[in-house]
Amino acid sequence: MNCRQARALLAIYREQKQDPTNTAELEDHLAHCANCKDAYAQYQLVGERIRSMPAIEPEPDAHRKLMQALAAEHVCFLQRTPASATSTPTPVFLAPYLKDLAQQTTQADSLAAFSTADTGPLPVLQVTRPRRLRSTQHIAIIGLAASFLVVVMLGGLMSLLFLANQGQQGVQLPSNQVSISRQEVAQADTTTTLTQTSYAHVASTVASNNAIYYSAYNENGSNWMLEKFNTTGDANASHESFPLLATPSTRPLLILGSSKDWLLWLQMETPKHPTGKQSHMRAAHLDNQPGKLTGAWSLKALYVGQNPNAQNQPAQQASTTDFAKPLTLHTDTFNSSTVADWVNSPIQGVSFYTGHALVALIDSKGTSHLLNYQFTQNTLNKTTELTRAQGQHVLASPAATSNGNSIYWADEWQTPDNGLNSNIWTQQMVEAAPTKTGRWIDHLETQTYLYRDDHASFRPQIVNDTLFFLSTNGNATAGATATATPTAGVTPTAVSTVTPTTTAQANATPTQQDISKLLGSPTEIDPTVITPQIDAATSGKLLAFTANGAVPVTTNISDNEVLTGLQSGESFLIWQNSSTKDFKMYDTRAKVMVNGINTIDRGNTALVSVNDTTVIWTKYLAPDPNNASSESNVTFTTLKWPK
Repeated sequence: MNCRQARALLAIYREQKQDPTNTAELEDHLAHCANCKDAYAQYQLVGERIRSMPAIEPEPDAHRKLMQALAAEHVCFLQRTPASATSTPTPVFLAPYLKDLAQQTTQADSLAAFSTADTGPLPVLQVTRPRRLRSTQHIAIIGLAASFLVVVMLGGLMSLLFLANQGQQGVQLPSNQVSISRQEVAQADTTTTLTQTSYAHVASTVASNNAIYYSAYNENGSNWMLEKFNTTGDANASHESFPLLATPSTRPLLILGSSKDWLLWLQMETPKHPTGKQSHMRAAHLDNQPGKLTGAWSLKALYVGQNPNAQNQPAQQASTTDFAKPLTLHTDTFNSSTVADWVNSPIQGVSFYTGHALVALIDSKGTSHLLNYQFTQNTLNKTTELTRAQGQHVLASPAATSNGNSIYWADEWQTPDNGLNSNIWTQQMVEAAPTKTGRWIDHLETQTYLYRDDHASFRPQIVNDTLFFLSTNGNATAGATATATPTAGVTPTAVSTVTPTTTAQANATPTQQDISKLLGSPTEIDPTVITPQIDAATSGKLLAFTANGAVPVTTNISDNEVLTGLQSGESFLIWQNSSTKDFKMYDTRAKVMVNGINTIDRGNTALVSVNDTTVIWTKYLAPDPNNASSESNVTFTTLKWPK
């Protein structure tokens, strides 16, 4: 064995932490080679000294600092990603740190940071004499200088225009035009449409797919009908309405909402009175609640999409006998004695996302549920309960992104000392954390947790992948106050864990409202049919976050603006000012106020409804039992945004 082979064996044994003297040939070489023997001794000395050194321990907050840095980088990624791009689920291990980051709303001043920076002396720059330029180079330089001067002048003019518009709450343009981007100007399209119908008193309405759907009743209130008329063609021409149901109903029908494929409504059913005096008294009590929709009810759905081969195809105007068959999604009884006095309806909110409908409803025992209905083409495929709340708590105002990865809802309850309270819950689809062992496949998992625990967050809405909601806390900021830790794999029947109030507390009687005054503050349903709940008149400041709720989003809405009656469309928000009751609109894409929309006559308007790209309203018409006319005219006014 030569020295090169011996040194190689020594290195191998050193790496494997074995004694090289176990090899007879190497041991014989070390006995006769002083150099290799010295190298072996040196290797042993170095190893002993390294093993004697203390172990290096990381700083206690090293992991936290690393996660905070990753969260900050993820926020920068979200801010750089355009709103039109497919939303990226938030990594599950970053969720707590993103919430902490959202609470830190202080932004660094780059100019102050530069002026206070600790800098060293500046290097000396050596000035070199420029070479003599040719005449053509002089001309090129003069041209570049002129171009630069033009750019500077244009920039100055833009700056002056920007400063001149500071403090304005909207962009006022002539001819009722509003700016929706820096390069594009669009005009709000307001149209008045007249329709002929046998049911002149509209209780609810929604616009979708170039059609207006509405529910209405006749002069004496004995018959109710769900009707439709098309709005294509001449906007000023009369359109004849045609029924969507084979027979009229004797009890109220109220449209809840519509997607491009489905129309949902609440249908109050005629109760089946059991025999016996006490049973009759109980049934009369259930049916005699002014301003409340008590008694038996059904949640109905009608397919209105374009699918001529489907069994449940939409009703056609050509034949009044060929009716599409509605689907019954849920049936129950609304008993006002099992819920808080301020609750007037068994349905507390409806929203849609692709192929799904979210519905917040209350059963006969007073338990509030949030259900997710999944549709396949023209049929109901699956029903899932996302959560439920008890103890006089009411789930309301569900909202979701278009892919359903982010879902929000309000949890409302009332106490006699604090009035109406509300927290916001959320269900998020996030990337699952990889396991340490076994084969791993990327997938999403469900997290359900309390997002706003301040008792002052109402009416969540999602528009253009942005979460909006009202805060009744006057000192509220855009910092998320979610305190609960996300829980992966929550069962579909997870129970809201907010501390319930007693029945006596929750049943505190709210202030009764005057119908004549309510017509000055139109709601989504005619207030003469059902008295609006006190949560519909909640006023507060508007807060905005990204769809996953982690990052605050700035708006151009005045900090002094107090909103009420918040509703959302495809790319805008609409509300009434809490003090003046004037209607206002905000374009969520261009982040500008839309001026000139206060054409809504709030003096005698019965209801204002928002869906997709359309705001629709109609005037209140008092019933006249002496009117024996079979047909009447109903006027709808629509405002489309954008045109």
